[in-house]
Amino acid sequence: MLIKTSTYPLGPANKLSDDTIVQRLLSNGRFADAYKGELIEGDEYYVPYKKGSVNLIQYMEDNRLSVFYEYDVDNIVVRAKILKDGAYELFDTSQGGAGAHRGWLTGALMYLRDQEDVKSCTNQK
Repeated sequence: MLIKTSTYPLGPANKLSDDTIVQRLLSNGRFADAYKGELIEGDEYYVPYKKGSVNLIQYMEDNRLSVFYEYDVDNIVVRAKILKDGAYELFDTSQGGAGAHRGWLTGALMYLRDQEDVKSCTNQK
């Protein structure tokens, strides 16, 4: 599993309160719980998303995303895509293997949101 990390003070931590728990990367390559207020400049960390606090519908609305499905003759989904503004393809289940399995949409939206966080971090440098 690939985990996208940020280096403090860049990244999503600057939007969080000091008592929010994040995962700090230790020197041995493992993660440990830490409060955002304990991070010091240069700490590598990531913010685990809690499913209950993730509003993916709002994310889709804010970014003008839509979902497009392709079906076979037996009405079984064979491919699904996430489109921006109805045209620009951001995600396609036929690329990369797993297909349109249960939970693919949540995983894809969380991946896209994480990529935005990474992009915003690299633009701040």
